[in-house]
Amino acid sequence: MLCHINCRNNMEICQKGNADEYTIEAVTLRKVKRIRVGHDGKGGNSGWFLERVLVREEGQPESDNMEFPCNRWLARDQDDGQLIRELLPSGSNATLKNFRYHISIKTGDVGAASTDSKVYIKLYGEKADTIKQILQESDNDLGDHFERRRVDEFTLETVDIGEINRLVIGHDSTGLSPGWYLGSIQIRVPRQGKKYTFPVNRWLDKNAADGRTEVELYPSEVEEIEKLIHYEVEIVTGDMGNASTSARVYMQIYGEEGKTEVLFLKSRSKVFQRGNTDTFQLEAADVGEIFKIRLGHTGEGFGAGWFVETVLLRRLVLQEAEVTPEEEARKKKEMDKLRQLMRKERLKAKEEQKRKRKLAKGSDVEDEEESSSEESSEESEEETEIEEEDEEFQEVVDVYRFHAGRWLATDEEDKDLDMELAPSGRSGPQPNTYEVQVITGKMPKGGTDANVFLNIYGEEYGDTGERALRKSDKSNKFEKGQTDTFIINAIDLGPLKKIRIRHDNSGNASGWFLDRVDITDQNNETTYYFPCQRWLAVDEDDGQLSRELIPVDESYILKDEGNEEEEEGEGEEGGNEEDTGLANLALELKDKSTMYSVTVKTGDKKRAGTDANVFLTLFGEDDDTGTILLKSSKSSNKDKFERGSIEIFTVDAFFLGELKKIRIGHDNTGKSPGWFVDWVEIDIPSLGKCLTFPCGQWLGKEEDDGAIYRDLFCAELKTKTYTPYIPYEITIYTSDVFAAGTDASIFIVIYGCDAICTQQKYLCATKREQKIFFERNSVSCFIVEMEDIGEVIEKIRIGHDNAGMNAGWHCDHVDIRRLLPDKDGSETVTFACDRWLATSEDDKKIIRELVPFDMFTEKVMKDGSLRQIYKEIEEPLDIVHYSIQIFTGNIPGAGTDAKVFITIYGDLGDSGERYLGKSENRTNKFEKGTADTFIIEAVDLGVIYKIKLRHDNSKWCADWYVEKVEIWNDTNEDEFLFLCGRWLSLKKEDGRLERLFYEKEYEGDRSSNCSAPADFWEMTLSSKMSEIDIDTVTGPLVDYVQEGPLIPYHVTITTGEQEDAATNSRAFIIFIGEDDEVSKRIWLDYPGMKKGFSSGSVEKFYVVGLDVGEIKKIELGHDGISPESCWLVEELSVAVPTKGCMYTLRCNCWLAKDRGDGLTSSVFDLLDAVMVNIGVKTMYEMTVWTGDIVGGGTDSNIFMTLYGAQGSSEEVQLDKKKARFERGQNDTFVMEIDDIAPFTKMRMRLDGLGNRPEWFLDKVLLKNMDNDDLTMFYYGEWLSERKGEKKTLVCEMCAVINEEEMMEWTSYTVTVKTSNIMGAGTDANVFIIIFGENGDSGTLPLKRSKNWNKFERNSSDTFNFTDMLSLGHLCKLRVWHDSKGMFPGWHLNYIDVKDNSRDETFRFPCERWLSKSEGDRQTVRDLRCANNEILEEMEETTYEIVIETGDSDTRENAWIVLEGRKNRSKELLIENSPRHRVFRKDGTDKFEFDSIFVGEITSLSLWHMPREGQRMPPREILWHVKTITITELEFNNVYFFNCDYKIPLKKKKKYFKVFEVTKVTESFASKIQSLVSVKYEVIITTGYDPGAGTDANVMITIFGANGDTGKRELKRRMHNLFERGRTDRFYLETLDLGELRKVRLEHDGKGPSSGWQVERVEVANTSNGVATIFACGKWLDPKKGDGLTWRDLFPTV
Repeated sequence: MLCHINCRNNMEICQKGNADEYTIEAVTLRKVKRIRVGHDGKGGNSGWFLERVLVREEGQPESDNMEFPCNRWLARDQDDGQLIRELLPSGSNATLKNFRYHISIKTGDVGAASTDSKVYIKLYGEKADTIKQILQESDNDLGDHFERRRVDEFTLETVDIGEINRLVIGHDSTGLSPGWYLGSIQIRVPRQGKKYTFPVNRWLDKNAADGRTEVELYPSEVEEIEKLIHYEVEIVTGDMGNASTSARVYMQIYGEEGKTEVLFLKSRSKVFQRGNTDTFQLEAADVGEIFKIRLGHTGEGFGAGWFVETVLLRRLVLQEAEVTPEEEARKKKEMDKLRQLMRKERLKAKEEQKRKRKLAKGSDVEDEEESSSEESSEESEEETEIEEEDEEFQEVVDVYRFHAGRWLATDEEDKDLDMELAPSGRSGPQPNTYEVQVITGKMPKGGTDANVFLNIYGEEYGDTGERALRKSDKSNKFEKGQTDTFIINAIDLGPLKKIRIRHDNSGNASGWFLDRVDITDQNNETTYYFPCQRWLAVDEDDGQLSRELIPVDESYILKDEGNEEEEEGEGEEGGNEEDTGLANLALELKDKSTMYSVTVKTGDKKRAGTDANVFLTLFGEDDDTGTILLKSSKSSNKDKFERGSIEIFTVDAFFLGELKKIRIGHDNTGKSPGWFVDWVEIDIPSLGKCLTFPCGQWLGKEEDDGAIYRDLFCAELKTKTYTPYIPYEITIYTSDVFAAGTDASIFIVIYGCDAICTQQKYLCATKREQKIFFERNSVSCFIVEMEDIGEVIEKIRIGHDNAGMNAGWHCDHVDIRRLLPDKDGSETVTFACDRWLATSEDDKKIIRELVPFDMFTEKVMKDGSLRQIYKEIEEPLDIVHYSIQIFTGNIPGAGTDAKVFITIYGDLGDSGERYLGKSENRTNKFEKGTADTFIIEAVDLGVIYKIKLRHDNSKWCADWYVEKVEIWNDTNEDEFLFLCGRWLSLKKEDGRLERLFYEKEYEGDRSSNCSAPADFWEMTLSSKMSEIDIDTVTGPLVDYVQEGPLIPYHVTITTGEQEDAATNSRAFIIFIGEDDEVSKRIWLDYPGMKKGFSSGSVEKFYVVGLDVGEIKKIELGHDGISPESCWLVEELSVAVPTKGCMYTLRCNCWLAKDRGDGLTSSVFDLLDAVMVNIGVKTMYEMTVWTGDIVGGGTDSNIFMTLYGAQGSSEEVQLDKKKARFERGQNDTFVMEIDDIAPFTKMRMRLDGLGNRPEWFLDKVLLKNMDNDDLTMFYYGEWLSERKGEKKTLVCEMCAVINEEEMMEWTSYTVTVKTSNIMGAGTDANVFIIIFGENGDSGTLPLKRSKNWNKFERNSSDTFNFTDMLSLGHLCKLRVWHDSKGMFPGWHLNYIDVKDNSRDETFRFPCERWLSKSEGDRQTVRDLRCANNEILEEMEETTYEIVIETGDSDTRENAWIVLEGRKNRSKELLIENSPRHRVFRKDGTDKFEFDSIFVGEITSLSLWHMPREGQRMPPREILWHVKTITITELEFNNVYFFNCDYKIPLKKKKKYFKVFEVTKVTESFASKIQSLVSVKYEVIITTGYDPGAGTDANVMITIFGANGDTGKRELKRRMHNLFERGRTDRFYLETLDLGELRKVRLEHDGKGPSSGWQVERVEVANTSNGVATIFACGKWLDPKKGDGLTWRDLFPTV
């Protein structure tokens, strides 16, 4: 702690030159290791320069003084502004050993968040802790500290406290506005290479929140950052006139392991004054052994010239301690002396403690115990302390001295403002002089008035740093065709490897065409040639103002100069004949360079744009690009860096290595310099990587922390990878015919084998290039980066956009050169053309496909010779004419006037998009009911399997109905048919102008129809994926494939409703299961362009991941790391259909850097989740065949219901996706279906909506993906109200398994008897559903009766239903009417249903009203079959037990006990005797036992004991029980137990094993026993939020083990139902549903306030009092949440 002490020798303390003495009373400190000294900063002249502090124990001689040197200011306006310093003993290099803790404190963005109080902080580390430090002087000088939305930065310099584990921060609650809302704290410790984040987001205020003004915080995240070391720099300014400088001074340090960044030497003191010595503390990268420094200044201010005398550089180095025998003996003697002294002090202290305890307690028994423990602990402390002194390594100071003795001034000596210095007395590179000749090109306006800068790089000793080229041998520098010579003095660089040259875009004519730079090394008289021949100009070339150049051999330069002389002699102006020497190197140079495409996104905030000059620096592992001015954007924005804008720039560089960070900033000029940067994206095609560097912060003096530049780091989660690009040299020869040149923009596509091709690439980057290139008889050469298409180029496609005054073009031929794979040569492929690409010439086509006819290869051999090989291409692909006949449909409005385009795809490639301009047989194309023929010339496409048709929707009649397309190959007469039958229209069908169509006979992959993530996830589950090597997958599917057993997951995420709860980031989820099984990171992506999560939204995702077993934990996160990317997750729900469970977590968790715990991902334990049983689903692959009949496809919604031996599924909708269920197609997709196999029948239903309401269904195949069982369903008929014989939208298909039909066909006669009471008849429409042991009949409308007026009082109406699948024995009938007509009320007596094939009649008595105004006002009745008698409850029954033994058998007995819901069986002995052996290895044994009836079996107990009279064997016997199946023989209910357990042989019965039932198959006979009438009470609680009530009509469906209630409307006369916070009760009468499994609640959306928030639903069986609760807490509102007006609710567990 700090002590306030009084001076004993001076009245006025701390005066200049004084030595003040103080006495401090304290406990024995033994050896003083450090002291902390400071003052409170009060008073007019509080600044204090402390030279040193001497410390000795009182009474000891002055020779024992320990010296703690300081030699620094303790002042707010001097040095670093610190008022407290920690000092180490002399010789321990305190300034170098101390650590610097850079603290960034963000004040929150809420009202009155700022504070006027004094803020303090204390850090706690593993090794030590700091004092409670008051934060007075910030590093970023924002004026007032701790203001709203601002970030204040402070530095604490102290000893190494180790890794920070917590901190305390608070304030003294003084000032006018003491309350403070603290946002977050970040602490960077460069010496550790760590950054600690402490999220806070709370008030420190006596009058707010919990009233606390101090808080203890723990780091939420510790990130690795670049590790730096400490340098101390001491600079002596010369003692001569005008030697001082007011400019900003910088330094760069070079060593064997690299170089530091440019370091500016800052201080609050006035530094670099005449004759002064200034010391600076720097943190920078460890460069190893230092061989030079670069020192300079910016030349700003009045009197910028500076005379530097000497520079001293210190750094700490860890090296092995070298100890001589004499030193070792001396050390040992000192240690022994220290141990004796410490023992004496300890004994003295112990005696004193004993004396005090005796006086206090009068007992010394406990004292002895305590003292012995203390003694042992103190001895261990002593040993530890002494051991610490004995270190194998020691830190020593490495000192480098640099003698300068020269001026850095524009008017002195060589007029340079920077210099390089080598350390004195050390070996290393020597000074050198470089003569630089800059040759400006002869292009018009090629000279520049801008300031030019050059940096020269060597292979051995770094670079010269950026030098301004000021002093030329010419008076006017950098003029057109001029050579300027400069002298650069530097430390020798070794062989030169590259240069970077740039200009600052200043002056009236800043654009510059640089021909080349020649640099002569004066030491060894070697000249290096750096060709450029490019513009450095905003409005020329690629807009770059900086170029990196590498040296080439002198022979190329001489060849170029010779060609120029020849051209001048012949009087030629252009260079269109042969390639020059340097032109042959362009491809090689491009291959060595790396092109970076930089995209900068300005935030969408008020005043986010900037008028300042923006710069960028890319930092790689090997080098950096230097400062790059971002002037020429490729975007079409008029002003750069405006709010919400995206700007794109190009940067070329050599030898950067992997990018580790970027620096982006501006110069703070202009009217509105402040700038909010959202993110920066760096695309590196040659590496196949796109890196994202999030920012989400201001760069402005008046915002945030006041910084105008920021270092950004790559977000790994946002990194995208793709196929790397390679450079191609494309040389195009324009023919020497009249008007052969073009003003259009030329593009090219290159094709390799297996239809692999590049993207379409336009060759001219600017309008100016379009004017220069492609002139008559010219050669146009381009170096472009495109996808690597493999070893062989099979064809190219070249064309233009037909724009400009003279668009027509005659191309002679095209050369494409690329490097060989091992870079030891190149290969040039020539493509002959010699044709027009013009709409007015030749065949009027503007696109040509060309095949290669020869190849020229140059390869450098091992002996250095150049081998040249010329060969013709053998058997190139043929040029083919394709005849395309397009049939426009013969329906109203089918024709189109729009421009139509086609793309043809074959197994050898594609045709590219072709405009169908001229029909061969018709003047007016694409008219109703016509066929148009077009001819397309293309390279042989092989077998054509797909086409893409589109139109541009231009002109009045743009809608187009395509019937079919036929394509003929005129060469081999192959014919391909594409059945279409679709509209291309924004107004019809699904509103699409572009469609893909597959060839009629094509049965291959149709994944190109996939676009949504759910489509790709579904593909990963397909059975075809098992045949594919995952490593060979390409395209978009590569992001979805994964190893291991896969299952689907349904993820639902609810975002909080706070305004800032939303995020635009990309979310992911990870599932963690048993035994630490972890799925890969699964991205939750939307289809299309949608991104992020909006406030209050409910988003649903279908994903596929590794089957991790039972899920234990779930990690949810996103890829946003900027402060702006916060996300509040309110609820997370995950359904796992294959496990039959759904987990719901109420999270209310911030995933944000500056909210909550400061993390963007969180792991949720499912112990905190609500788990509900949703029923186990089985994965099936479903294939649907649509008939090959005109109009066979459909736009309607298709619904399917499946029936099986174990029940039926719910009706599910089949997703049409983009192009399913089209004519002649077979569509395969994955379905999740209830475990009801084997299947018996399938029902398909069409809703009859859409432009094509009919569908010709051929057949359906279901394949079980677990066991490959196949089930077929045949139909071969229309589902239509207009077509076919049946004229129905519903069909039932019998299941066919192993060519055997699973059901029989029959017909039913339904007789309905209306009661003989007043008003019993009805005018409403009546419907029934019949239920039997084979499922249900579906909805049957009772329309056609023999009676003219149906359902009259005391009448019987008969209805016949033919061609129905037999339902077997009937058990239930549901009857209802629609309450329409004048007299809808109806009193039903009974209904008879006769199965005509079985000649059996089933009666369903009712004798109740179906009326909204009579009886219980229900219009739906479930009627029980009177034929089925309810058996009295059994007391005894027989059980059949089948036991399957695994790989280990037993000769001993087994005992089993059955546990049921009603009772427990006795102990059943299963005897094993020598005569009747059971439980043999891999055997199955069957047993029967008479027992009491236990009801539904839930579990069994099994144990393994020796036979009677037998002893326990000496070895352990294990009986492997695989499965147990128990059948109750009265009702034939079957219970399955999957045991798979080895039961040990034990003597006592207490060692039993309990197995839970795995699966139950309930027989039909058992089910009908529970079909008795039951009344259910339904209690619905409406939510409490504003607007929670509804005026809509509410319906409910209750599902149970025995079926469902059907949709029931919830109404009560004269009651205002479902109001906010209300509970409404209803009674529904139906047949017993058994165990309730689900409730579906919905409303019709009618009424002025239809939105409804449901809190929960409770359903109680009034006959047995069992109540089931279904929690909801969701909105049923199309405008809120997920927009649904229905919910499926499951019982709360």
